[in-house]
Amino acid sequence: MKKNWIVLLCAVIVMIAGLALVLSQNHISGTPVATSSDILANSTPKAPSSQESSEIIAMTSKSNVYTVKEYEGHIGVFFNDERKPYEEIQVEVSTLPEADRKLLKDGIKVTDTDRLNSIIEDYES
Repeated sequence: MKKNWIVLLCAVIVMIAGLALVLSQNHISGTPVATSSDILANSTPKAPSSQESSEIIAMTSKSNVYTVKEYEGHIGVFFNDERKPYEEIQVEVSTLPEADRKLLKDGIKVTDTDRLNSIIEDYES
């Protein structure tokens, strides 16, 4: 009976140590947490930094990618590599500031639906 308790205690200690290691690695890596304020600045979405770009490229192989870009004079939201948008936003691109037109020409790629909704809301307001 005593041997079973010792084995159980050792297993618990190993699990706690493993969890602590994983949590410390996440803390050390310094992976930024993206918020909607990271995407929007003064009603103009920011271009992703080089770190965000590499993060997006790394995530594209693992998850779905949404691209917000100009489509037939207004804004289209494309899912993965589709040629036709799955959603069209009736905002004329020509009425937007130059910075927004450039971003939409290049396409804004996101993998998170909350970030996608923030971008869409920004352009619709």
